[in-house]
Amino acid sequence: MGCTRAWWLMALDDRLRAGVGVACLTRYHDLIESEELKAHGIYYFVPGMLRHFDTEAVVACIAPRPMLFLTGDSDPGSPLTGIRTIEDKVTPLYTLAGQRDRFQSVIYPHTGHVYLSAMWQRMTAWMDLYVKNAR
Repeated sequence: MGCTRAWWLMALDDRLRAGVGVACLTRYHDLIESEELKAHGIYYFVPGMLRHFDTEAVVACIAPRPMLFLTGDSDPGSPLTGIRTIEDKVTPLYTLAGQRDRFQSVIYPHTGHVYLSAMWQRMTAWMDLYVKNAR
């Protein structure tokens, strides 16, 4: 649950300077529509959340702090349509704040629910840029 924890913690605690979420950016409505609820356990769902908002509202709370998402296009737990909706809703907030480069969502083609070495390299470069070298 590292990715999910990353975007929830970034949204709820502004002491965190930067975040990276790997292999689990889910918009709940799209997860339901794709009939992939089984891709996650009970731990993943917030009771009553969808009566008020979906993941894009949570991720929007992170702006304008740096947040990187790395997701495979074939991950059943992260439907691509939902990722695109989150990108479409959150990118303008970063742009409005003059921080467009601080929100990135990278989709890896032909990739499922995995953590590739290329993802690791991108993650460490992101953290070097926004945490290690930002002191």
